[in-house]
Amino acid sequence: MTTKRWNIGIDITEQDDETYACARLTTADGVDVTGAGHAHRSPDDQSIPEIGDEIATARALARLSHCLNQIAVRKIAPQQHALQEVVEPNLPWEPPG
Repeated sequence: MTTKRWNIGIDITEQDDETYACARLTTADGVDVTGAGHAHRSPDDQSIPEIGDEIATARALARLSHCLNQIAVRKIAPQQHALQEVVEPNLPWEPPG
């Protein structure tokens, strides 16, 4: 069994009622992935900075997750196409779209 560890760095910036977060990951093969998140405190809400931090960070991580997934899908797509050609060589090829 192989265990790997990837570390995500998160920078949080607060300005007035706005909180911004940036999540960064560098994969083992050197791919840099980032996600940004933002939270705005309503004037009706109490000033609890941790809530803005959590919301902005959650949004940044969600975007980072989406980007990482898209990177993986792009790497898989050529392999799936090559596999289809091997498994089903007699299918006619049609250009996309």
